[in-house]
Amino acid sequence: MFLATMGIGTWSAQNWVQDTDATERKTALRHIEAHEFIRSFLNDLPKVPSHYCRSSTSKQYLEPVFQSIADLHREYHRAAEEKMVRPLSSKVFTEEFKQQNLGLYHPKKDQCDTCCSFKAGNLAENEWQDHLLKKEEACAEIVQDKNKANDKTMVVCMDLQALFLCPSLKASALYYKTKLAVHNFTLYEMSTQNATCYVWHEGEGTLSASEFASCVINFLSEHKEHEEYILWSDGCGYQNHNSVLSNALLNFCMETKKVVTQKFLEEGHTQMECDSVHSVIKRRLRNQKIYVPAEYVALMKSARSKPNPYEVKYVDHTFFQDFTNLRLCRSICPGIKPGDPTDVRAIRYNINGTMDFKTQHSDDWRPKQQLRHTSSPAVTQLYTNSLKIEEMKYKHLQELKEVIPKDFHSFYDNLKH
Repeated sequence: MFLATMGIGTWSAQNWVQDTDATERKTALRHIEAHEFIRSFLNDLPKVPSHYCRSSTSKQYLEPVFQSIADLHREYHRAAEEKMVRPLSSKVFTEEFKQQNLGLYHPKKDQCDTCCSFKAGNLAENEWQDHLLKKEEACAEIVQDKNKANDKTMVVCMDLQALFLCPSLKASALYYKTKLAVHNFTLYEMSTQNATCYVWHEGEGTLSASEFASCVINFLSEHKEHEEYILWSDGCGYQNHNSVLSNALLNFCMETKKVVTQKFLEEGHTQMECDSVHSVIKRRLRNQKIYVPAEYVALMKSARSKPNPYEVKYVDHTFFQDFTNLRLCRSICPGIKPGDPTDVRAIRYNINGTMDFKTQHSDDWRPKQQLRHTSSPAVTQLYTNSLKIEEMKYKHLQELKEVIPKDFHSFYDNLKH
């Protein structure tokens, strides 16, 4: 009846059905292939090392090459066309991006997690009020310290700038290759507005507490004309809030007979003057081609003109000292028994080897217990040789030499791996 109604023969109907099934199968296979290409594309993109991201998340972050999902989708679209794969829509691409628990690396968060959590109704008001009180106390304290800065008292803020990558070029070949990490740790003197930047790449040092302690102690040692130092920073554990740096500062105070006070801003509200230094450097680097880390140093030196250009120190592995063997204080936690406070907002290191602490900036100083007054081992070199980078990274850097002038090839050839 169907054949008679349509006026067709058996052979025509059977071929239509077979062609439809084959088309549907081909469409399904192309759809699967397109999704697999998205996964492969995202898997091949280099990720930022874990110490640049929040430790409380399992999300992986892409290197700071792409500014937005739309920017990333455009590169995926181009790569799919090169591989003769049908590119999928931005919506499908974004869903796959989220399913893989990926994120774009943004070094500075614009909003405080605690404040956002309260606004979303996920945090009790009393906890948020306590957070605001700590923020306001820290802001008032840092203003007061700025007014105290003079020839005898140096007030400094310090922070690590967002990750630099080398080489840094507008070339699609770089998207799928891991690059060399370059670090800039900045100390900013608030009274004179002078800034000192310590720059190194991962072939010369890592981001352990001893690296940062080496920079801080070197900076203080070059400004011994002062009698007292006040250091402001965020509470980042591996940078500023650790016993390695505390032991280094206490040892410095005992040797030089100077007093150092270390103070911490409230998490989520850590804006400091050294952020302006990083902003100026970032603008100077915009649209610049960087082939080797030394070119970052040259551009950073020219980021601010006279009379106060930035002092940029390009250091290698011989600069870093190992402070982990110092055991003058066991920990920086103010409490020694269960129930004692564990958070610390300020630490004062005294010339006689003692330490005082505050759990609120408005509190009075209290003595730190459990200090050792025995002689400590001498501070030694942290590294005896340059560091080895990962074999895959070395391979990628060798492949990237095709977009790097030959004058710079020897730098990448001499990297240990």
